[in-house]
Amino acid sequence: MKVTLNLTHRCNLSCSYCYGGKKVLKDMSLHTAQKAVDFAVEITPPDSILELNFFGGEPLLCFDLMNEVIKYIREMEEKSGKRVSLSITTNGTLLSDSIFDTLVKEDISLCISIDGPENIHNTNRCYKDGRGSFKDVVDNLQEAIKHVRYVQINAVYEPETISFLPESVAFFSNFDVSGIHLNPNLKSSWTRDIYSKFGDIYMKIADFYIDCYQSGQEIAINLIDSKIVLFLKGGYTVEDMCGMGETEWGIAPSGNIYPCERFIGEDKNGALCIGNVHTGSDSSRRCSVLKERGNFNEKCSSCGIQKYCMNWCGCTNYYATGNTGLVGAFLCESEKAAIKASNYVLAKLTDLDNELFIDHFMQYVHEGRRQ
Repeated sequence: MKVTLNLTHRCNLSCSYCYGGKKVLKDMSLHTAQKAVDFAVEITPPDSILELNFFGGEPLLCFDLMNEVIKYIREMEEKSGKRVSLSITTNGTLLSDSIFDTLVKEDISLCISIDGPENIHNTNRCYKDGRGSFKDVVDNLQEAIKHVRYVQINAVYEPETISFLPESVAFFSNFDVSGIHLNPNLKSSWTRDIYSKFGDIYMKIADFYIDCYQSGQEIAINLIDSKIVLFLKGGYTVEDMCGMGETEWGIAPSGNIYPCERFIGEDKNGALCIGNVHTGSDSSRRCSVLKERGNFNEKCSSCGIQKYCMNWCGCTNYYATGNTGLVGAFLCESEKAAIKASNYVLAKLTDLDNELFIDHFMQYVHEGRRQ
């Protein structure tokens, strides 16, 4: 079960593609946060792990609240007997020794948003006075790696920056992180002329990935790793697919419940709000959301790579087509290019009998067996 607590809409940055809600500034109250934890624990099956993520806005603006929520979570763990895994997604500008102490003590996984080298990152991720945040983020990322056991990078790309993705990946490889996540700005205007670039861009990332393993450097990139795992297991299973409103939930600072944190925004999406932690989920709204979820594109059903394609992602579909069950052209073209590039990586490194690469994916096999 995955539940995201959006502690605040506020942020100390002014990113051009902000999706945290610019108008609603009220933070989550401790009482609402506790009710959100109660809700999360209640919906988590006895034998499952509750994966709870702190999100925003910038969640570290509410660090005191986060500490109080963690205390409550630990209490609920003891009372319920359910295990809770904690993580936080942050812009990386507010990290400090006291925050690192909490992350280490509570074994909280850390995901830092950084879009690439300075010229790329500062294109969008600036302070409110226009100053770029790159230096602060990189300094804190380097400190985080020294302290925190599990650190990942989240990089957002847009039509204006996607051509620089191979450069960004090469830059990220200088940091000893657990994973690199490349995520598109779903609200951007993706056009046909951009789609034609996907194949070349993703293949450049694939070549760099191969070079890393051939030189003895282990690297994990969601664009590549996720597809190779699918090749090894024979495609997506029902358990892998979109769990919005079922195994994935997002809680707004107001306590409103959404089937995914990406739907929260300014907390005004009545069509996708399915209740509030103070009153419970609305079963009729939830059923309506679940009914629309999935993929109803007729062309997808006959596509030869459908079982490796993320065509079922409700939030991606929603921002592309306005419907959680209809795939847009962006996802279709991006997935085709990613599958081709990943297949190339698998064939190449397997043919080269690269032991580091084989060991890297054996970890996924073992983790899958334990789940």
